[in-house]
Amino acid sequence: MQQLTINIPDNKIAFFMDLAKNLGFTIENTKQKNILTEKQIELVNEARKQIKENPDSFTDWDDARKTLNIE
Repeated sequence: MQQLTINIPDNKIAFFMDLAKNLGFTIENTKQKNILTEKQIELVNEARKQIKENPDSFTDWDDARKTLNIE
């Protein structure tokens, strides 16, 4: 069996998937979904904005690591 990689426009994916299924092809969908939810992405972006606008309000990683109690 051979493997072929193709790029399909988003607006044609449903048509192509149906066509391939009807022709008996096996399709592996390798497109990764977002690991984070939209709310999590929003929170990350807000934190990035805060860091950029006011970097002095955050603790340096080396100092923060010293306060962690890891055993």
